[in-house]
Amino acid sequence: MSSPSTLSGGDRRAGLAQTASAIVGCRAAAAPSRELDARIAVVMFPALAALSPVEPGVWQDEDGGRVRALRYTGVWSAAATLVPAGCWIEKGGPAVTVAGAAGEWTGSHPIEPIALCIAALRARLAGPP
Repeated sequence: MSSPSTLSGGDRRAGLAQTASAIVGCRAAAAPSRELDARIAVVMFPALAALSPVEPGVWQDEDGGRVRALRYTGVWSAAATLVPAGCWIEKGGPAVTVAGAAGEWTGSHPIEPIALCIAALRARLAGPP
């Protein structure tokens, strides 16, 4: 499965739009959400969109097995998997920053994993370093 930064042409534009939409969803979230986790998972793994949804954040693969999205919006360690390679996480006050050689991207939200999702998705939206 490809990340948005490894797609080309129209697929890349669609991936960028999905990433931007996930950021908007994170900013509006009042609580962790499996629906939002599913949107983020599709950003990270676009092939999930071709699978049959079973429930929010769970898909059925071709063999009948289940594929589950991590709980990105509710668990810090899951949100940390969104941070692009070569970047690191900085926490200070109400904001979380993902920093790397190409820049810094900040997310602010009362729920820390969601703040990290915002920062990491913004870093991914900016493209590969």
